[in-house]
Parts: sequence; C-alpha cells; structure tokens
Amino acid sequence: MNRNFILAIFANTFSISGINVLIPVLPVYFLKITNNPAAMGCLIGVTSLTAFLLRPVSFTLLNRISIKNALITSSLILAIIVFLYFFNKRFIPLLLLRIVFGLAFVLFSISSWSLIGTTIPSEKKGFAISIYTISFQLPSFYAQLIGTKLSGFMPYLVAGSFLLASAVLCIFMNDIRHSDEEDKHGFFKTFFSRDLLIPGIVFFLIMLADASITVFLPIVAQIRTISDYGLYFTIFSVSTIIFRLIFGKYYSFSNYGKFVLLGLVIMLFSFILTGLSKTLVLLLISGFLYGVGLAFVGPNMYAMVLERLKHFHINQVIAGYGGFVDLGAALGPLLMGIIYQYFKDYGLYIFSAILIFIGLIVKKVYLKRSEYVRV
Repeated sequence: MNRNFILAIFANTFSISGINVLIPVLPVYFLKITNNPAAMGCLIGVTSLTAFLLRPVSFTLLNRISIKNALITSSLILAIIVFLYFFNKRFIPLLLLRIVFGLAFVLFSISSWSLIGTTIPSEKKGFAISIYTISFQLPSFYAQLIGTKLSGFMPYLVAGSFLLASAVLCIFMNDIRHSDEEDKHGFFKTFFSRDLLIPGIVFFLIMLADASITVFLPIVAQIRTISDYGLYFTIFSVSTIIFRLIFGKYYSFSNYGKFVLLGLVIMLFSFILTGLSKTLVLLLISGFLYGVGLAFVGPNMYAMVLERLKHFHINQVIAGYGGFVDLGAALGPLLMGIIYQYFKDYGLYIFSAILIFIGLIVKKVYLKRSEYVRV
C-alpha cells in the first residue's frame, strides 16, 4: 500500500462522513420544505442524476487535470454547498445546489477510483478494493448517528468540516495524472459492453432498493416510533467492515460470482426483514444482514468488472460502472417516493425486495451463460 492509497482511504472516509451526516437530516428537511414525498425524492436524486449525465464527458474533463487537483477542488465545492443548504429554504435554490453537488461528487468519485484502479495490481485488486470500500462504510458507524443527534446548523457544520478535512488530506498526496493510454473504445462502447452492462444493471437495481433505506428509513422509523434508528447504519457499517476484512483475502477472480450471488440472497432477506421490523431489535438485525450482503456484492462485482474489461481504458470503465450506480441513486429516491406515497412503508420494502430478487435472477443467468474467462 503506497502513500496515495493510504491518504485516499482517509480522504474518502472524511468525505463520505460529511455526506452521511446529512443522510438522516436532508430527507426530513426537504420533505418539510416541499410537503411532497416525490418532490423530496427529486431533490435527493437530482445529485446522482447530474453525476450520471456527466459520466460520458468525465474522461475528457479529468484528463485535463491531475487527480490531486480534482480531489482538492471537488472536496472544497462539496463543503461550501453543505454549508449553503442550511440557508436555503426554497425548492429551486436547493435544486441548483444539488446539481452542483452532483458535479463535484462525480469529480471526486472518478478521481479517487482512478487512483485506486491504476495503482493496484490485478492479483491484489479484490482485497485492495475490499479494503478501500471500507472507507465508504466506516462513516456509517458514526456519521448518521451524529446527524440524528444534532439540530439546527450543527449537522451542516459538522458535515462541512469533514469535507474540508478531506480536502486538506488530499493536499499531501503525490501529484499524479490520469493515464495517457489511448482510449480505443469510447464511453458508450464501454458502457454497453456485455461485461459492464449486466453487472451495471444489477447494481442499478440495488441502488434503487437502497433508497428505501438511505432516504426513507428515518421517516419510516419515526412513523413506527422506533427510537435510535440511527443505530441501523452503525450496525450496517460494523457488519460490512468485519465481513470485508474477514473474507476480503479470499476474494479472487475464480469466486467473484459466487460471493455476489450469496450477497444478493442475504440482501433479499434483509429487505424483507426491514419491512417487517416494528422494533429496534429487528431493525438492527436487518441492518446487520444488509451490511453482510453488501460486503460480498460490492467489492466482488466491481473487481469482476475491472478484470473482465482490463483491456478497456480504466477511466472509461470506472465512469461507465459508476454511471449505473449514479442512475440508480438518482431514480431511487423519486421512485421510492412514489411507491411510499401510494403504498406506504410495507409496500416500500416489498418493492425493494422484488428489485433485489430481479437482480439475483439477472446475475445468475449472466454467470451461467458467461464463459467466465478474462477478456
């Protein structure tokens, strides 16, 4: 593990911490302003929609600046926008802030993943990605819980401070540029290649279902009078980190698919249990299962895509795969807002479980028909 890899882990941890502090705060805040679940979902999802739309041009944009400069600039923009959330009480200004947030987020995301993808050798990708993705999950151990305990300007202040700390860490990185390797395929050919399209669709479905947790769980938990629901995210984070650390060293090209299928089955049961949870204990068990499932699915799916498309330009692969994630994160809040508005909390989690089940079937068929050899 080199210096940039270690700094990237800490910088990403601070960045995601800043974003996660506001996960239980913004849905309630936006719902209060709009008084409409679908409009609230629009404000939540427009950030990821912006990131998705920018993916095709991200390769050109990021090849003009260094990874270090991209990370510093994007972290600063994210911090400023977080502070501005508190001072805007109307839909249109908030919508514009969310769009700019999406621009900064895609800049940070692709740069950080490009750094990891270009510095880790193939034989260590599964384990290295598993370690790196812990920086995405570790903030859930404390960030959402912090958000539920703060009020007024304080959650925005804490979130912005985390993002500023991320920018400071990036200053100490070695300045490297994105690969100068010629792109022979282009974004859309990469995006629609079979070995990116199918895993991308599966993760798109996961992100749609995930909105029922990240966006609507705080609202559902309050309706069901479940206190300390922020512990859900803590348990989720703990189980994800523990299982990635324990099983990460066993991830390899020969068993990526098996771990993904196992993780999807566990995630399916977790959504069913979340829908049935009326007590904190059941909710925490469902959070534990969701964390285990994601620990298996996340790094193995991503490593599989990188390995099967190793002769494609890595920036385009990262941008394309991230596009499916962004699109799911963009449409999930809006879709789940509509489901929640008409079918309430039970319908919300039944629908989420159905999405995971469809993803499980798609992935199973893909692995069965694939020769499963390196491209």
